[in-house]
Amino acid sequence: MAFAGLLAWCSGCGTCGGGASSDASPIDGDDATVAAGDSGASEPEPPRVEETIARAIVSSHPAVIYAAPDRESRKVGVLRWGAVFEVSDRRGEGDESWVRMKGVGWVESKLVKTNSRGEPKLGFVPVAPDLKSALPYRYVRVTAEDGVPVYRRPPRKSQDPEKLVLRRLKAGYYFTLDKYVNMREGYHFKEMYRSTRYWFVPREGTDVVSPAPFGGIEVTDDTELPFLWVTDPTALLCPTMELPPADAGPEPCAPAVRLKRYPFVQRVEGAGIWYRTSGGQYLASTQVAFVDRIERRPREAGPQERWIHVDLRNQFAALYEGDRMTYVTLISSGDDEHETPAGTYRIESKHITTTMDNEEDVTTAYFIQDVPWVMYFKGAYGLHGAFWHDRFGLRTSHGCVNLAPGDAQRFFEFASSPEIPEGWHGVYTPPGVKGTLVHITE
Repeated sequence: MAFAGLLAWCSGCGTCGGGASSDASPIDGDDATVAAGDSGASEPEPPRVEETIARAIVSSHPAVIYAAPDRESRKVGVLRWGAVFEVSDRRGEGDESWVRMKGVGWVESKLVKTNSRGEPKLGFVPVAPDLKSALPYRYVRVTAEDGVPVYRRPPRKSQDPEKLVLRRLKAGYYFTLDKYVNMREGYHFKEMYRSTRYWFVPREGTDVVSPAPFGGIEVTDDTELPFLWVTDPTALLCPTMELPPADAGPEPCAPAVRLKRYPFVQRVEGAGIWYRTSGGQYLASTQVAFVDRIERRPREAGPQERWIHVDLRNQFAALYEGDRMTYVTLISSGDDEHETPAGTYRIESKHITTTMDNEEDVTTAYFIQDVPWVMYFKGAYGLHGAFWHDRFGLRTSHGCVNLAPGDAQRFFEFASSPEIPEGWHGVYTPPGVKGTLVHITE
């Protein structure tokens, strides 16, 4: 880990480690003038020099960095299992003890292993995320109807395997793969996975995920805008502004290819809103996304500032630099029961991955470990990659803005504020820093 880079990043945080920021005690009125040579004047105290007293390695995930040794204090960042850092202070005792990450903030001691004489070691360090890939990890989906067991270690045939079960993963749950394990004779299961949480899961009843190949397009001066992007799998190209009856077959209409882009010629109102495309054919507005530049950038965005536009009506999102659209893609926002909030926001935190789950509701329970390229802009609402469906252009999510994994990575790298320091797994936007703007319209 580049410790110098961490210190440089934190120098702009304002309240690093819970100390007062430089503008915490402004001088107003008559107190602002101090005569030269006044005996009341004093030299400012130099910043405290932090010395390394130990090194630490994160032994659990996630390990949150706090501004003060208190879970109620401001969150600074997130470290992944296996991250190493320098320790400059300790506070508290037992389960309530903390270690200070030099120059940055505080981490709960129970989440790390320290060594004052050298590099700390762990028996298991999970595979690091691949930051150059659309999917930072390999993902496994549970397909068995009755789910699969999770073991704390591979059970031998001489043991009762139920005594080693940590939990069960239901059908439709996802976890991330650290390593394939082929067991020798004498074990209950010959083929297992070792997960990034050090779970052991039988391979039978699971599948490794291959995400849909969909992705957005670069927008250049040669890109013809607006255009029509087919989102409905039942979309039809018709010679008139009328869809055939459901029981009459597609004639005289022809199927439109889902996710294909068609040129826009004219907007026409008939029995609903229709778009005329090339060849004198028509597409119903309910079956396509009408993709165009936004008429006016939000007033909060500067003339050269990077910002993100999400169009909920047409289910697309675009990247902008000032008034210039540079990239556009289809999204999947919240459904009728989980609407995505419209408005103008700033990114509050960025995470290479984070786990999303709701296992309490038995009818809609889900568990997705390491959802990739997550950017929260309002509480639990965020933009992130979705490898578990290919319904882009259709409202599907629980309120977040779903992107194809490659698009999510592109958006994540485009949103340069806040930046994740090297070796961190997530970062919260520091005080005094504006996160990348997210403008959501209906």
